[in-house]
Amino acid sequence: MRSRSGLILPESLRQPSRRSLLQLGGLGLGAGFLAACSGPSVGSSEGGGNAETAAGTDWSTVEPAEQITFMSLQQGTELEQELVAEFTAETGIAINHISGGGSYEELAQNFRASAGTSEQPDVAQASDVFWFQYLTSGNTIPVDGLLEHLEVEVDDFQEALYGDYEFDGQHWAVPYGRSTPMFYYNKAVWESAGLPDRGPDTWTEFQEWSPQIQSVLPADGAAMGWSAPGPSNTAWFGQSILWAHDAAFSHEWEWSLDTEEALWVGNFYRDAFNGPDAWSKVAVDQAAEFAAGLYGAIMGSTGGIVSYREMLPTLGVAFMPGGTIPADAPRVPTGGNGLTISGPTPEKQLAGGMLLRHLTTPENSARWAVFTGYMPTRKAAIETETMQAAIAEVPDRQIPIDQLEITKVQDYARALLPGGDLLISEHFERIILSGEDAEPVFADLTNELQRAFEQNVEPHL
Repeated sequence: MRSRSGLILPESLRQPSRRSLLQLGGLGLGAGFLAACSGPSVGSSEGGGNAETAAGTDWSTVEPAEQITFMSLQQGTELEQELVAEFTAETGIAINHISGGGSYEELAQNFRASAGTSEQPDVAQASDVFWFQYLTSGNTIPVDGLLEHLEVEVDDFQEALYGDYEFDGQHWAVPYGRSTPMFYYNKAVWESAGLPDRGPDTWTEFQEWSPQIQSVLPADGAAMGWSAPGPSNTAWFGQSILWAHDAAFSHEWEWSLDTEEALWVGNFYRDAFNGPDAWSKVAVDQAAEFAAGLYGAIMGSTGGIVSYREMLPTLGVAFMPGGTIPADAPRVPTGGNGLTISGPTPEKQLAGGMLLRHLTTPENSARWAVFTGYMPTRKAAIETETMQAAIAEVPDRQIPIDQLEITKVQDYARALLPGGDLLISEHFERIILSGEDAEPVFADLTNELQRAFEQNVEPHL
């Protein structure tokens, strides 16, 4: 053993069935895993060749296409329809605005099904755990040169949000609907328990507070209610707790769950749910049970600031707790979706880049953040009248913006490795629900991560 230092979606959308995930190729057990992603090397022409087509293009000689297709989750929302209509009015470029489904998983499945056909969209949303799969299939392009031609001030993107899409020295998407995990607590419970009105500085401090919290809750309550182990939540929140204790799922393609720090975190999870001193419970309906006073605290996405407050007027919002690293060191992941360009010709790619530019201007970034609860992806968006008015109305909106100072790019094991998010969730389920010790579980998880890498990433690098 070695040592080294949203939106809140309905449960049916946030946690798809195991069968549907297997159909997406997420589990990674066997040669058929992610067949749709077992395509060419990055930039190869075999899988549509978009990256190769875009490489070296002199954009100044290209005329944008008159029509492109845009696939998104929020196609039916009033604001996105307004943004698209405004783009067409400004540029004359028509948008075939289509729905990608009801979840990131469905959108990825629909994108894969369309890849290489006449139905492939020219611009598509891609979540934090699917954009790399679009890249390895050869159906998206790096956006750096195109954004430079369009004079997009990429330095104005929040660094951690834009950096999430960087691979091999290039960016493969721009941030659009982005979020961070937040610590939410019930101020009324805190007051009854005699605690200060703030989030815990560290997870150890929260453990120390838990007996006081539980003493003022119903018998079937718990200091913290957690969402059930599953994709999009378990590994996302887990990164923050690992990072806070100088651990990680991986360092690029090197797995790092055998460190003393990582094993401590794994057993922290075990003890949170199991044994006489357990202080956590798996929620059935996390938001409703939290609002009903069953839990003292939960972890949720940025979008909960408004929606949780509507359910719980005594809502408290805080940074994710720290651990053993300095308090100002990065320890919080970002999540959500970005916009990729997948058009097959320079004309469609240029039109797609123009749409990206329009959707992510500071003003439109602010409008999108206020409407959805996602983060303002542009620094300049924070200073717009739109965002400042929203912060004045709900001051807690400023907290996740401030927390951006301690965010960083996600671990490859979760965000880049195909199926990694699900593999992590399934192994954490053994710790949380069965109370298994972290060391053998993490050893098994490391083996599965390595096998998934060898089968589905290594051949394409």
